Amino acid sequence: MSRRTTRRTTRGGALTALSLAAVLAGGLALAGCSGDDKGDDTAKAAPETTSAVDVPEGVTLTEAGTKVALGKPATVGYPVGEAASAITVTVASVKPGKIADLDGYVLDPASATSTPYYVQVQVRNDGPDPLGGAAVPVYGFDSTPAYFPPTTFAGEAFKPCPGGALPKAFDAGATWKGCFVLLVPKGATLQSVQVRTSDPASTPVSWPVA
Repeated sequence: MSRRTTRRTTRGGALTALSLAAVLAGGLALAGCSGDDKGDDTAKAAPETTSAVDVPEGVTLTEAGTKVALGKPATVGYPVGEAASAITVTVASVKPGKIADLDGYVLDPASATSTPYYVQVQVRNDGPDPLGGAAVPVYGFDSTPAYFPPTTFAGEAFKPCPGGALPKAFDAGATWKGCFVLLVPKGATLQSVQVRTSDPASTPVSWPVA
C-alpha cells in the first residue's frame, strides 16, 4: 500500500516577511505538500506509457522513474491547462544553506529548525505549445518520506535564490534559469530533486542528492 504523508511548515500557509522598518505586506509561503511513494525517490511508473503531449519530432521523453545525475537534462511531458509541451529540465546544482539566511522572515517553529537547500534549475520549452507563466514542476523528496514543492516568496524575490514561474512569454525553443528553495525539516534529509507533472509517460524523474 502506498503511503500518503502531508507536511505543512507554515501556519495558515504563509510566513510573514519583515523589513528593518516595518512588516511588509508580502510573505514567505510554503504550499502544502504530500507524498504517496513507497519511500523510494524514484516511484515506479504505471504501465501506461502514452504521453498527453504531442511530442515534437526529434524530442524523446526521459523514461519515468529515471535517476539523472546533477547537471544532466531530462525531458518530460508537461500538460498545463489547455497547453501541453515537452520540457527539458536540468538540475544544475543543489546546495545547502543556513536557516540564518532567512533572517528577516518570521518563521514558525518547524521552519525555524529546518535546513534550506538552493536548487539551480534550467528549463527549455521543446514545444509545441507556449507555457508562459506556468509553474516549474520541481519538487523535493526527503527521508520522511514526502515530496513537497519549493518555498514561494510573496512580494520581493528572495535575492539569494529567486524562484518564480516561467516568463509570461515562453514559446517553443525558449530557455529559462532559476533557483528554488527547498525547506527540509529537522531530522530529515533531502534525498532528491524531482520533476513531477500529470503526464503519465514521464514522471517522476529524479536527481539524487549525494
